[in-house]
Amino acid sequence: MDGPAPPEEPRDPQPEQQHGDSETQPLLDEGIGMYTEDLESQQEPEYITEYGDGTESAQRAHRPNGASVMCRVCDVAVSLEGRNQQHVVKCHSCDEATPIRPAPPGKKYVRCPCNCLLICKASSTRIACPRNNCRRVITLAGQRDPGVAIRAPTGSCRVKCNHCNEIFLFNTLTNALARCPHCKKYSTVGNFAKRRALLFFVLAATVAILAVILTMLTNASTFNKVYMVPILVGLYGCAVYTAYKSFNYYTCRKSEIIGPVEGIDNF
Repeated sequence: MDGPAPPEEPRDPQPEQQHGDSETQPLLDEGIGMYTEDLESQQEPEYITEYGDGTESAQRAHRPNGASVMCRVCDVAVSLEGRNQQHVVKCHSCDEATPIRPAPPGKKYVRCPCNCLLICKASSTRIACPRNNCRRVITLAGQRDPGVAIRAPTGSCRVKCNHCNEIFLFNTLTNALARCPHCKKYSTVGNFAKRRALLFFVLAATVAILAVILTMLTNASTFNKVYMVPILVGLYGCAVYTAYKSFNYYTCRKSEIIGPVEGIDNF
């Protein structure tokens, strides 16, 4: 009769596979960009990660098959399949990052001249590129956040120059001639020149009539006085000048208004 069976040795519990967290990471494992703060903070840059490591079937349903984006550096199409939750994608051609979603709240994207994509605080004015072969200090003072619309002043219109046929912006509410930035010549927009020509013509006629009447009423003894000569010369000179201005405004070319400008987008 056989003796009692020896007790089985206790087996070590198998470690659970850690995969739940890796499947839900929106940014992946290869470094393509970095968080950088102001130079005064002296904080180490934090690298943005990219490309998932496991199953992406849950994310593929969010984008249509074949969706892609053009690389901002080399203009090569980069597939977006399975990358719905990422903020940036890495180009396989140039190994640089291209944003596909807006920056997180309080952050903004900045492209270094070395093509490194940086993400920093929206209020940052000076940031440093962390690449060892670059180390540039980028000044952001005076730059606006991408996507901010700038509304043009009231009365701004797109105007076609009568001299060179180029298009430029001009505020029709200003009482002045339009100067084309392309050919540097002046032209009128609307009826401004005609109204100004009429005004100068009336002024020239009034001054000329006043000068003639004063000349006719002046006798020889009064004309010999010292102060009469400068007065008559000034009146006739003013009449000639205003008549010349009236002629210039009357013969000024008229540029065509194409349409109003509602706003200018800065992207």
